[in-house]
Amino acid sequence: MEPGPNAIRSITHDMRNLLTAVRGHAELALRGISPEDPAREDVAHCVVVTAAIFDLIDQLDGSDTSQTLIAVNLDTGVSAMRRLLDALLPPTIEIELAPAADGACVTISKLRIERIVLNLALNARDAMEDGGKLTIKTRRLPDDEVQIVVSDTGPGFSEEALEHLFDAGFTTKRARGGSGHGLAALAVFVDGAGGSIDVDSWAGEGSTVTVTLPAADLGAADDDGAG
Repeated sequence: MEPGPNAIRSITHDMRNLLTAVRGHAELALRGISPEDPAREDVAHCVVVTAAIFDLIDQLDGSDTSQTLIAVNLDTGVSAMRRLLDALLPPTIEIELAPAADGACVTISKLRIERIVLNLALNARDAMEDGGKLTIKTRRLPDDEVQIVVSDTGPGFSEEALEHLFDAGFTTKRARGGSGHGLAALAVFVDGAGGSIDVDSWAGEGSTVTVTLPAADLGAADDDGAG
C-alpha cells in the first residue's frame, strides 16, 4: 500500500527538520574554516546540497514552500545572507549588495528567498572561475512587482546556451561536474510563487538574471531577514 498524503507530509516534515540541523552545523563549521583549507569546499558543498534536497522534498509532497508564507522584506532578507555568501564564494569574487531604497517586499517563505539568491550566486561563482564581481540588487517596480537582480562578470552565455537554459538537464558545466538543473528547478518554484525569471547575457560580457515577483504590502513585512 502506498502512503497517503498525510503520511508523506509527516515524513517530509521530519526530513526537513533533520536537514535543517545538518545545514546549520555545516554553516557553523564553514565559518571556522579558512579560505585556504581544502576542506572548505567540501563543507560548502554540504550547504548547497541541503538546499537542493529541500527542493526535492517540496516536489515530493507537492508543497509550494517549506515555510509559512509571510510578507518578507527583500532588502533585509538578502542582506541577511551576506555572511553565507562570503563563506560560499571565494575571496577572488567581490560581492556587492544593492538593496532598494524604498523597500521591496514579497509574500513568500524566507527559505525560498534564500534558495533563489543562493542558486543564482552559486551559478555565478561557477562562471567566474578566475574571479570577478557578483552584484545582487533588489528593487520595487511601479506596477506592484519586485525584483531580485543578480549580475556577474563571467564569460556569459552563447546564443545557443540561452535557448536551452531552462531545459531540464541542460548544463554548461558538464566538464566541471555541474548538476545541470539549477535554472530549470529555479524557474519551477519562481513560477509557483507567481513570478517570472529572465536572463540577459552576452558572450564575454557577463550575465544578469532577473527574478520578478508580486509585491507585498511593506507594512506587513517581516524584517527578520531570510536566515
